[in-house]
Amino acid sequence: MKLRLPSVLHYKHSYFRHDIIAALVVTALAIPQSLAFAVIVGLPPVTGLYTAMVAPIVFAFFAWTRRVVVGPDSATTAVVASGAVLVAQAGTAAHANAVAIICLLAAILLICMWLFRLGFLSELISRPVLVGFFAGVGLQLIITSLPSMFGIAASGNTWQYVQALSNGLGAVNGMALTVSILVVGMIIVLRKTFIPGELVALVLAVGFSVLFHLDTFNVAMVGVLPSGLPSFHMPSLSLAEIVTLLPAAVSVALVVLAQGASVIRSSAQYNKEKIHLNQDLFAMGLANAASALFGGFSSNGSLARTEAAQTANGKTQLVNILSGLLVGVVLLFGASLFAFMPQAALASIVLVVGFYLIRFQELEYIWTMHRREFFVALIALLGTLTFGVLQGVFIAVIVSLAERLSREYRPRDAVLLRDGEFSEWALERLGDSRANSNQDGSLVYGFDGSLFFENIGYFVNRVQRAVEGADKTVRLVVIDASAIDSVDYTAAEELKRFAERLKEVKITIKFAHVAPILRQQLLDFGIAEAIGKKNIHATLTEALRVAK
Repeated sequence: MKLRLPSVLHYKHSYFRHDIIAALVVTALAIPQSLAFAVIVGLPPVTGLYTAMVAPIVFAFFAWTRRVVVGPDSATTAVVASGAVLVAQAGTAAHANAVAIICLLAAILLICMWLFRLGFLSELISRPVLVGFFAGVGLQLIITSLPSMFGIAASGNTWQYVQALSNGLGAVNGMALTVSILVVGMIIVLRKTFIPGELVALVLAVGFSVLFHLDTFNVAMVGVLPSGLPSFHMPSLSLAEIVTLLPAAVSVALVVLAQGASVIRSSAQYNKEKIHLNQDLFAMGLANAASALFGGFSSNGSLARTEAAQTANGKTQLVNILSGLLVGVVLLFGASLFAFMPQAALASIVLVVGFYLIRFQELEYIWTMHRREFFVALIALLGTLTFGVLQGVFIAVIVSLAERLSREYRPRDAVLLRDGEFSEWALERLGDSRANSNQDGSLVYGFDGSLFFENIGYFVNRVQRAVEGADKTVRLVVIDASAIDSVDYTAAEELKRFAERLKEVKITIKFAHVAPILRQQLLDFGIAEAIGKKNIHATLTEALRVAK
């Protein structure tokens, strides 16, 4: 597959001022979030900075999208953490090796998606399922961050965190809780301003820690980070681990595909730019591979950082490159700044990220306007929360496909004319020509979907019920085929049998609003011969017209 020239090569000098400002804003968000996401994965905080440095730079040199910012992300890190604990306990060398394997496998899968042009798969996951899945991830992040905010030790799955929190409420560390309240409050206050709330909150937390000597109150600190840039490290691969961790890698790839594609499309639509999703998946795969090989973990398109870059009027992928370089400067010269940073502050950032993953307004809108899809979102949410992020990804995908299949199996339909009474839609179609239409004994039925093996039985039953529900004897059935663009073999055979049954009871069947492609299929499958070629019409008016 041919690669297009990456967007970073199309650069104008006038963009630089905007890009450097956007990079500063993005870095101010990326540093505290990356430290917090490393804690979620179960790796040392410095690995979050490794990811925030390496992944954006690699992505920038191969991506087509001009403005999407990548880096550590809450959903992907939660999936990686769920997968890695299947192999080893968090904080061990085996756990870090498992994280690297997951990220490498996910990178290979993303590159395969580019190779086989599978970017369209992102469209198979509906928006309600994504909303429900991210809400489930958000709730899980909130639950797992609370013990650290209270100064309580906890580990394991979500429910073990709940148990640890309930058992330790009598031994809450007041200073840790004070820091948590300070950080959360500052982020909320500065949320809708141009000031990076997470960075300001961390600076205040460090100042509070130094001023009141929080280390003497048993408040856990991040500590001095290893100084220097990340080094290349090839993970130790074994077939047994690859087989065990492959489902987690598939989950990471699916989350990157779904969320990354959503961010890319949103950015492109906002800026009226073209989309080359498959190439961006290739760039995302390389970014994840590089991150894994240089001590980091998974990365994804970040909606928060992308919006921050757009607000700062960032123009190109140089924002990612400059942000990565700025993080590198922090690694070289600022490692000691984290000596007095409370871990409760990082947990508080995770809690806020989790809270904003729950899109309350969108859930309320789905509940109001699309009740059925709300329950689909709820299933994805509960599946993620109950069984974990790893299983939640697959539940979300299965629910999305099942919901889509159910709509194809039972699409909307309507009786447009029966017993001489027209529906509003039929009146619009016919207009004044309805005076010349055959209304006596005629039934017009509209079906809002193509005819396939999974819905042809439903279609036939609905037409039969419409005929039986008429007060007057039906002699003509007209199928409004304006929404039918395809017929498969199974549906064609059933249609021919249905036409024969109608003919036996002296009912004629016609098709109206037949597109050229559908007409050819009706001819090829023998349906036109079964119902009569004269009974295939381009318009509803023509199908119902009778001689005066």
